Amino acid sequence: MQAQDLEQISAQAGRALLRTAGVVGTDAELLDLAQRFGPHALAVSLLGVYLYAQPGHGVAAAKAVEDLPGAAPIDRVLAAFERLLGDGPALETLRLLGLFDRPADAACLSALRQTPLIPCLNDHLVALDAAAWRGVLARLEKLRLVQVQDDGAGQATVDAHPLIREHFAAQLQGGEAWRAGHQRLFEHLCASTKEGDSPTLQDLLPLYQAVAHGCLAGLQQRACDEVYYARICRGGEAYSTRKLGAFSSDLGAVACFFEQPWQRVSASLTEDDQAWLLNQAAFRLRALGRLGEALEPMQAGLQMLVQQEKWKQAAAASNLSELALTLGHILGEDPSSALQSAAQAVVYADRSGDAFLQMAFRTTHADALHQAGQQTEALQLFREAEAMQVKDQPSDPLLYSVQGFQYADLLLASPERAAWCACLQPAGDHPARLIEVLDDVEQRASKALAIVLNGSRTLLDIALNHLTLVRTALYMAVLQAGILDPTAPAWVASGRIATEINQAVDGLRSAGQQDQIPRALLTRAWLRHLQGHTTGPNSAQTDLDEAWEIAERGPMPLFQTDIYLHRARLFLHQLPYPWHNADGSPRRPQDDLAAARQLIFQHGYLRRQEELQDAEAAAGVTVLNHPV
Repeated sequence: MQAQDLEQISAQAGRALLRTAGVVGTDAELLDLAQRFGPHALAVSLLGVYLYAQPGHGVAAAKAVEDLPGAAPIDRVLAAFERLLGDGPALETLRLLGLFDRPADAACLSALRQTPLIPCLNDHLVALDAAAWRGVLARLEKLRLVQVQDDGAGQATVDAHPLIREHFAAQLQGGEAWRAGHQRLFEHLCASTKEGDSPTLQDLLPLYQAVAHGCLAGLQQRACDEVYYARICRGGEAYSTRKLGAFSSDLGAVACFFEQPWQRVSASLTEDDQAWLLNQAAFRLRALGRLGEALEPMQAGLQMLVQQEKWKQAAAASNLSELALTLGHILGEDPSSALQSAAQAVVYADRSGDAFLQMAFRTTHADALHQAGQQTEALQLFREAEAMQVKDQPSDPLLYSVQGFQYADLLLASPERAAWCACLQPAGDHPARLIEVLDDVEQRASKALAIVLNGSRTLLDIALNHLTLVRTALYMAVLQAGILDPTAPAWVASGRIATEINQAVDGLRSAGQQDQIPRALLTRAWLRHLQGHTTGPNSAQTDLDEAWEIAERGPMPLFQTDIYLHRARLFLHQLPYPWHNADGSPRRPQDDLAAARQLIFQHGYLRRQEELQDAEAAAGVTVLNHPV
């Protein structure tokens, strides 16, 4: 697919623009102008406005415009407007807009128009009264250089085309007026924003803008300490991401501190903050599904912290393990593999002496072991972590939050496999111990959800607990139903399970972490298939397709494996099979099982090996040489 600039126009369309603007000339003359100043519509359109403002409205004045300095036609046209406006309040207003990357609201513009003077920026603006200011805006709007939106109370928001803002920003950039203007905006936004105790994302937007202006003013340390860390993240609370799921907005703020994304943080910041911001960037990139970009800053941040012997912060190597796991780098002696980095995170946590980190990073290591198929070792580490939890928080003796979800994921492994076997070959009873496990996990998830709802109310934790409850109910129902006739079991239409799964999916979307959403989509696909919603809108197929889109973009090969397995098992006996090969040829469940096998052994995702073998047996697949 080739990108197309929709603002580029043909010479004939440019001629029509000039004619509409009232420029006097023959069709040939106007066509020639459109060719010389095109193909960007803005340059041609503003040229028409400029020429109409000249005596006689003719084409002759265009020659002088063409001789003005500028790398592109739009720059030469804007240079002509600068001469037309002269050194006065109108030109300074355009320079003010060069400080913004969005529409400038009345309060910000008012702050810039106040004393003390900022030479070359507001010399002619500070003395203007309200009527004169409105006159300046009206003149610029008539010349089509700005768009003014009045809120009805006399407060005007002013915007300009990005190319116009960029032109005037380039005149200021790096100079004293540039720094002073951004500092004025930084201080205004910091002082005027009253976000309150429980701000929404909308409430925090002025603070995100303050971070950008502070960094452009050369105030990176203040922007980091006073605004981003203290008021947006709210210290260790990580309010903006955990409570609001604002990973995209946060990444935009973090980017302001980088001289080269995502490699070099501004040297104006302390080394501690540089390492912290590298980790912040990596975590947000990961949450947004930009996994490949997340790896480099995470590794760089960890290296800095280890060199500084900041063991508590270096334990963030746990994040490196989770990222490596999502990317499918599970095994191997590479320090950046999921197993190796998780084990190292435990070492750093123990050196730090922090009880919570010692517990939490053991669960990260345990989860990596679980995905690698080492369930015995994983169970031992989870139990060790829960013993630490009992010691540190005797009132809440069970693992909860992400740690509790990871433990539940391990405990549910056997019931999940049994439930899939019941789907593939519905016959026989299942061990009573599986029902006991499900009862135990259901109680754990219910208690964990209560803890979160009465405490941190973190979006991710709430959603993951709902997902665990859904999985528990789903496996329980499948194992107890015996025969999976979608019209028979009452549970498939029950309000509880439908509500829980939608809360899980919607909650993970709100949490803003793309690398978590496929979990819930896979479970909902299974449920929808049992309800008879196999294909079409709001079906098992649409959930699996959405999960694939997220996983492929990552890339997230473990989720891709799960999707292949789900597709093959759920649609094993459905004709035609809903998916096709890349060349459009028919695809079979056996093809998806072969693809799953390839990924399982390529990435060491041995947790799924037995499930794969069960599915292959049900599909009549014979594997001669193993592994691939």
